[in-house]
Amino acid sequence: MLSKIWERYILREFLKIFALFLLGFYFLYAVIDYSTHISEFTQSKNLPIFKIFQYYLFQFVKRADILIPLALLLGTIKVLCQLNIHRELVAFQSAGLSKKKLLRPIFLMGTICTLSCLAINEFAIPYSLNFIDKFYDSHLSRSQKKNRSEPFRVLHLPDHSRLVYQSYDREKEAFFDVIWIRSSDDIWRMKYLKADPDDLQGQWVDHLVRNETTRAVEKVESYPNYIFTDLQWSKEIPRKGFIPYENHSIHDLFLLLGRPLASSYEKQEILTQFLFKLIMPSTCFLVLLAVIPPCICYRRDLSPFFTYAFALFGFIAFIAFMDAAVIVSENETASAYIAILSPFILLFSLFGWRFARTR
Repeated sequence: MLSKIWERYILREFLKIFALFLLGFYFLYAVIDYSTHISEFTQSKNLPIFKIFQYYLFQFVKRADILIPLALLLGTIKVLCQLNIHRELVAFQSAGLSKKKLLRPIFLMGTICTLSCLAINEFAIPYSLNFIDKFYDSHLSRSQKKNRSEPFRVLHLPDHSRLVYQSYDREKEAFFDVIWIRSSDDIWRMKYLKADPDDLQGQWVDHLVRNETTRAVEKVESYPNYIFTDLQWSKEIPRKGFIPYENHSIHDLFLLLGRPLASSYEKQEILTQFLFKLIMPSTCFLVLLAVIPPCICYRRDLSPFFTYAFALFGFIAFIAFMDAAVIVSENETASAYIAILSPFILLFSLFGWRFARTR
């Protein structure tokens, strides 16, 4: 590999376009994000420039699973369409090189991108997402609360009860605005709940039960402080608060699948994130199989514009579909194997068959 002049030529042309799109797209994202949070950056005390640089570096890591396949997609279209329009593909074939042999540098980059995305999901994503969460809490809490897409978060406990809370206060090391739903007839509401499984103390606690006569939920007890002795909280939830499963590495998610105390809902959520992080890097190969055949097909009316348009639309639709598949799987509407794996199996079969027919 790369011992021939034509291989180095194709790879060099591809790398220029790939780097341009990758850095260009992220630069636009960083500029938009900075303009959104510029007031918090300027007003926040004790916020060094290095922290801001670190924040945007980890934002790149967070978005790499989309940016890298997208840059690979656009770089492949640009290079192959350029070779096709300038009749360089015909010249290479006249010299005895098949189309599939000419694609070796492109697939080399696809392999590198796939392995890079896997390495990011395993080693970089956990630290990056946790850093971003802490950065939001410390410096961008106002904009985060204003732009939050979910109004509350839910912890499913081993005894099948649920702990619903609005946010986590890192200064108090406690959950804020908490509702413990033991059943539809027994509910506890509190302003703060300590995030320590060994000291489950609530502040400003109200106990609500359902009246057997009127069937209405009524407050029967109130406490300024209350220690919960029957709240079965897993010891594996750390003192600093619940870490979302999307912030875990692939290896950690695999280990969590065998956790005996996990509820069925938790196992479904863990399995969903494990399959999603494991299979999404193969999007790099998927985009190659999808766009290569129309780009190397010789015809006089080859239009790169329509190739770009359909490829971008298909890529955006696929990413949106996979995000929806994660939501469907986590809410146990469909099996994680069906929701996460079946789109890849279907598309790889379709585009792989089409690519195999290319000569």
